[in-house]
Amino acid sequence: MMTRQTRSQPLECSGDPAPLPAPCSDRLDNEQRRGAATAGWRLLRSAWHFVRQVSGDDAYERYRAHVLQAHGGQDAMTRAEYYKARTEQKWNRVTRCC
Repeated sequence: MMTRQTRSQPLECSGDPAPLPAPCSDRLDNEQRRGAATAGWRLLRSAWHFVRQVSGDDAYERYRAHVLQAHGGQDAMTRAEYYKARTEQKWNRVTRCC
């Protein structure tokens, strides 16, 4: 039964109070946690691959994939040969306009 509320007396209710909701982490089961962690790792891995591609760090791996796909019977250069050829190509030519 409810009573009238006054300024000094709070409203009284009959029955048990409603339980407080569990924190978000308690509501997630193991499968959902693993899914969230996996998505986080996928995002991190994608960002790392992007950084490597932009910086040119994965150039040899891309070269190897190209040679295997487009030139199936041809042997690819070793990593040292590849970087030596790239350095020579970059610096042993005329790089001015006139």
